[in-house]
Formats: sequence, structure tokens, C-alpha cells
Amino acid sequence: MQQVGDGVSPGRQDHDDARGQSCRAAVSGHADARGGGAAHEEAGRWSEPWLSQLILDHARDGIAVLDMAGRMRWMNPALERMLGWSLAEMRGRNPSEMIMPPETRPAPEALARFRYAPGSPIFDTYRVTRHMRRDGSRFWNQQSHALIDLGPSDSEKMVVVTCRDISTEIEVQTDLRRVKDDLEHAAHHDDLTGLGNRKKLSQFLASGTARDSLRRGCMGVLQLDMDRFKEINDTLGHDAGDAVLRHVAAALREAAGEDDLACRMGGDEFVLICPDIGSRSSLVRRAEAILTGASRPLRWRDQTIMPGISIGASMPGHEGSGSSTDGMETPATLDGETLIRQADQALYSAKEAGRGRAILYTPELGRRHRDEQQISRDLSAAVEHEQLCVHLQPIAHLGTNRITGCEALLRWRHPTRGLLHPATFLPAAHQTQLLSEIDYLAMNAALDALADLHAQGFADLGMSLNVSSSILVDADYPALLDWALQSRDLPAHAICIEVLETAMMMGGALDVTGAITRLRALGVRVALDDFGSGYAGLTHMSSVEIDAIKLDRTMVCRLGRDPRARVVTRAIIRLCAVLGMDVIASGVETQTQVEVLRRAKCPQVQGFGLARPMDPSAMVEWLRARASLDGPLVLPDTPNGADTDVDDPAGNTDVDGISRA
Repeated sequence: MQQVGDGVSPGRQDHDDARGQSCRAAVSGHADARGGGAAHEEAGRWSEPWLSQLILDHARDGIAVLDMAGRMRWMNPALERMLGWSLAEMRGRNPSEMIMPPETRPAPEALARFRYAPGSPIFDTYRVTRHMRRDGSRFWNQQSHALIDLGPSDSEKMVVVTCRDISTEIEVQTDLRRVKDDLEHAAHHDDLTGLGNRKKLSQFLASGTARDSLRRGCMGVLQLDMDRFKEINDTLGHDAGDAVLRHVAAALREAAGEDDLACRMGGDEFVLICPDIGSRSSLVRRAEAILTGASRPLRWRDQTIMPGISIGASMPGHEGSGSSTDGMETPATLDGETLIRQADQALYSAKEAGRGRAILYTPELGRRHRDEQQISRDLSAAVEHEQLCVHLQPIAHLGTNRITGCEALLRWRHPTRGLLHPATFLPAAHQTQLLSEIDYLAMNAALDALADLHAQGFADLGMSLNVSSSILVDADYPALLDWALQSRDLPAHAICIEVLETAMMMGGALDVTGAITRLRALGVRVALDDFGSGYAGLTHMSSVEIDAIKLDRTMVCRLGRDPRARVVTRAIIRLCAVLGMDVIASGVETQTQVEVLRRAKCPQVQGFGLARPMDPSAMVEWLRARASLDGPLVLPDTPNGADTDVDDPAGNTDVDGISRA
């Protein structure tokens, strides 16, 4: 058929008899054509025309019978209600005349020539078509066609069309697709500058273009950092800082080659990947062009800002490398991350040399690597001498304004360097194979802290634990966790294990889904962490049984200024409510963000606006002071970007999910 839709029957009573007679004639005619006798008698009442009529009249899907020219012979009440046309009005006419929108309706000549072909693929597939009701409203009509062939002539054939209005289903799918597209774009682009972000950079470095460029030794990397950017924020405000960041991004675009990739890595850090720069001198010239463009005076309101940047450069076959045995990597051993790391070391040297300049990486700049080796040696001693501890950050329920729990965040009390954030030492933990041991130490420290909180009178509090992917899939982990809970008389439901979305995407040998199932079997809750930093989370929500999601701070920080971020956040929270999942918004800094989340019915919040991470004893005092406060949760309306840990001025996040601030 062409297309048949659904409709409402005005005056159905007047033609019920006609419809019934048509249906009975069709049924009896088919029975006669197939033969009578004993088989027909044995069928008995199941072939009675009134039973067929009863079924057709009460079917929820629309059903139509057309002749081979596509003309209406009969339709059931459901189709009349769907279309708004009665059988009497449509009989003998091609439905496309009446239900196809004007812009897609076939010409009368085409309708007059139309014939069904018995071998047409239309009889093997479902079709979804935009149709129009009598009142002009549009809807999506899913149709299936069946050919009834009782003889060689067209008069002995008919087409049965089943119709269903699937407009609601398509609208839901469209909304989900839009949310997924928004998340995908947000996952790969910086909101402020429009440049790529870390994920975009990682995606490019894994591409064939990047691998070929590295193989040929043609890739150059520039690492950029603003000079005295904090002073601009502190003296002129964060709006001025944002204007400077956009100014630098424009200079990057202006100087970049056609195939270059410019990314903002966060804060005031940028990276430019030049996959086909060709030579070190060309890379230095590009860096100098960026320096010139970014250093132009910027007029902002009634102020003139003089931006400054420093640049570190890296490329295979560095100048001053000497012989091939001086420890420098060759193109065959280099990868993109190594070039970025070397460029970062060169950037540090540029800052030390007085800022406002570009420096190319040399072997002498590799001393930072030696510092990392020292950290690795110190870390082994830290594990042995119990220098690792946890700090706790509270989580509040927006509906009740109660503190419902806290997240355990790993810290290192270094004997000479002071309190260290995990980003300082977790890379070394990976290299020294200490990650699992540190993970178990963090787990026990967190459970000790929770047991103490319960003993201090805060028995309703829960604890969120971040675990690395390696320990998550350790077959012994659930049993060890269960024993640790029982030995402290802690209920399993008080624990929430936070799993990074990157761990969910690993697949392969890491049975993360199975590990989650085993943990939930203990009664432990599982949350998907950093939701919104990537776009695969929607897939995990439907394919893996999890109890909660944690909205990533990069999404939360945009709520006060980005309407699209608010729409996406509301959609995610509504979807979680339908799926029975809890939602915790992390990185909450301001009262504006709290009110947006409250209106969106976000259950719980966490962030520096509520409280910074603190040691367990300070947490007890904080909770006691908090218990004396009444009224709704009120945060200071601090400027965007205040979410920086005093332990970690760079604002670094966790490595492999152990813990973060």
C-alpha cells in the first residue's frame, strides 16, 4: 500500500451494520474459497463471522482492508478513531488522498495508476510514515501490510493493513537522542572557548592520523599556560578571566594549521597538536605566532588587559639531543602522551625562565622524571609506615537539608612535602604496582572513619568509596569488603562504591559488569561516577544495574550560566527518577547551582560550597555544628572556578578512580 493511517469515526452507529456485513462477507467469502466440509464444521464457532467482527471491533490497532488499487474496502473502529474519518467517508477512495500531508501527498494521476505488486517488499517490512488526521494534526503511523491471495485476478486479492500510532515512542526516542548528542558534544568540547577538551585530544591521539604522524616523526606538540592568570581573576574578576581565555583561544585558532587540533585542557592550560608540522623550526615559528597573537592588548569594558602566555614545545628528534643513546625517544618509541608530557616539562622551564616565551624540550628538562621516580620511592615507604589517610567530604540531601553521608578521599601525609593530593602520587602508584595495596588501605581507613562516625552518634551516615578498575574486578574484593564491614558492625547498605565511566568502557578482560553484580549482591550500592563527562553513560544506565549516578562537576559548574546545561541536567534527573536511580551532583559551589538543582528535583549535592574535604575528627566537629543549624541549605554564591582544593592548587582530579577532591 502507499500509506494508511488511524482515525475517529463520527456517526459510527449509522454504518455499524454496513461494516459488519462487509466483514462477514469477507470472512464467509474466504471460507467458501478455501472449501467447506468436515474441516469447516470442526472449526465450529471459532470461524463464526460474529466472532471475527467482535475481535476486529475491539482491536486497539487500526486495521484496514484495501483492494489491489489501494482503495478502502473496510476499516475497524480503532482506525476510524485514529484518522478522524469514517468508513463511509473513505470507502472506495485511496487513503493517501485524505491522510497524507499536502507536502508529501502523491498527485491524483499517481494515485489513479497505483497498484499493489504481490511480490513487493512492502509485505515484508514495517513502515513508519508521517500522516495527518482529519483535524490537521500530524502523527507517526507504523504500518504492516499483508497480502491475502485467493486467486489469480485482482478481484480475488486484498491487502490487510495494520496501523499503530507511535508518536509518543518516537518523541521519547528523539528526546533521548538529543540528550545523548548534547552529552557527546559536551564531552568533547570546552564550553567557554569552543575548543576541544581532554577527551577530544585523547580521541585524536588514538586515531590513525596521529599514529601515522608519529611514525613519520612529523608531530609537534605545544603546551600553553597563561602567565599570572590568577592575578587577572583576583583583580578584575572571573568574567575578565573568561574573556582572556577566549582571547587566547582565538590566537590559537588564528595561528593553527588546517590539520592542527587546539584543545583547552582545563583552567588556563591549552594544547596544540600539529600532526604535520615537519620540522622543529616550523614548530617554534608556530609557537611564536601564538605568543604574538595572545599577547595583543585586550580591551575589556573600561580596562586594557595585557595577556601573557608561556609555551613548551616537543617534537621527535629534539635539538641538542646528541647521540641516539642519550635517553631521547625515537619516533618509533614516542607516542602522543609522551610528547605532551615533554612539552609540559618544557613549559615548566619556560615559566622558570621568566614567562612570555617558548622553549623546546631537551634532555636536561627530563629531571622532572627523576622527581617522579623519587616520589615512587617515597610512596613505598608511605605504604609501609601508614602515611596514607582519608579526608571526608559531606553529601547533603536537598529535600531534607540533612547530611546523608560523605565521600572518602585519599591523602598522603608526606614527611617533607606536607599533605599531598592523589594526583601527585597515584601515577607513581601505577608504576610501582602499589595501586591495589593503596586501594585496600584507603578502604579500611574509610570504613574505620565511618565506624567512628556511627559511634559518635551519626549512625545514619553512609560512605562513598572510589575504587580503581583493577581492584574492582579482583575476585576477592567483595568477600574482603564484606568481612571488613562485618568486623566493624557496619551495614552493607551504608556503603556506595563509585565506578568511573572510563572503567565501564574498558570491557575486554575486565568484567566490570560482573563485579558490580557481585557487589550489589552484598547489599552495597553502586554509583556511576563523573556522569556527563562522557556520553556512554546513557548506555550504561540501561545495560548495567546501578543505584545512582554522580553528575560531573564540569556539568554542574555550567548550571548558572548555560541554559543547555540546565536542560540536559533536568533530563538526566528525570530519566534517573523513572529508572529508580539516585542522583548526586558533585562540584556544587554556589547557591545558584543549588537552586537550579533543587528546581530540577536533584536529590543530593556535594561540593566545596558545602564543605571542603576534612580529616575524620574535623568531620565529627563539623557535623555537630551543622546539627545545630536550621533552615534550607544555603551556600555562598562564590564565582565559578572556586572549586579548588587547598591540597591541590592545580585542581587535579583522581587517577583511575581511587579518590578525588
